[in-house]
Amino acid sequence: MRQLTRLMIIDDELHDIGFMLQFFEERIPDCAFETFSSAEEALSRLHFAEARGDNPHLPEDPDIIILDLKLGAMDGFDFLKSLRRDEHMRHIPVIVISGTDSPRAVDRAYEFGANAMFRKPASLDGYRGMIWAIVDYWQRTARHAAA
Repeated sequence: MRQLTRLMIIDDELHDIGFMLQFFEERIPDCAFETFSSAEEALSRLHFAEARGDNPHLPEDPDIIILDLKLGAMDGFDFLKSLRRDEHMRHIPVIVISGTDSPRAVDRAYEFGANAMFRKPASLDGYRGMIWAIVDYWQRTARHAAA
């Protein structure tokens, strides 16, 4: 089974990044992380430019990208469009998180290539549940892909 070993988080809310890191590290302690507060910085990293996140540069592309929709000049939708247009990066699964679950936002996220979408949790238990669901799904999917 392929392990979840490299993860990228793109969110401009530092406390949300902190919550996600806490629960990912609790569930998969050997995972390496890169965090970015802007979509532009994350795309730059994915194009193998100098990494500017808070964590050491990952030697390979991430296994999963966790993407907030509401960012700065480039929002999550624009990031998804750019990522999916690039033949070398379009294979990377993207899990969108957002403070909104409006039908229009959900439809647009999937239209632009999101693999899954979660509403941002309002509590620590909600973050734990979301992160554990992501890891559980990855482990089930990876196990079936390896068979």
